[in-house]
Amino acid sequence: MNSNRSIRAKSKDGTLVVVDMQQFFVNGCLNQNLVANVVAEVLMAILKGWAIVLLECEPWRNGETITPIARLLSGSSGYARTRRKSKDYEDGSLEVIEVCRENGYSLTNFRVVGVYSDCCVEQTAVSLVEKLEGASVRVVKRACSTDFEEKTGWEVFRKRARLKVA
Repeated sequence: MNSNRSIRAKSKDGTLVVVDMQQFFVNGCLNQNLVANVVAEVLMAILKGWAIVLLECEPWRNGETITPIARLLSGSSGYARTRRKSKDYEDGSLEVIEVCRENGYSLTNFRVVGVYSDCCVEQTAVSLVEKLEGASVRVVKRACSTDFEEKTGWEVFRKRARLKVA
């Protein structure tokens, strides 16, 4: 059996949500390993065969998802289970739900990465568990960041059942 298939067979289907990984937002982030850690999450999602949703806050003004991530998902060897979705507000949960419903992506198992952990990441993750009964959401701390003191941001991150921040 192909090794990629065996990895997928062992993995529950899921959706990776990449929040606002646009240069405009990434520039001021404190986590120096942010880009490398998000790239690792994207690679893991591809290996597992998961869907990937790239949320972009007003890309016409703030630019699109940064090159290291976009390059993995586009071009001649592009990853077919990727969709870009623009959003106008901090909470991108409705956009994620719409993309998942339109494309048959998992609405029960999410991983969320990106910026800002104290704003867009938090609002999107919390809203996904509030809007989708039975959905579980894991926010990957090492693949998130913000532009102010991160420890405080994680301390005030809203707690919800079915939401894990680790």
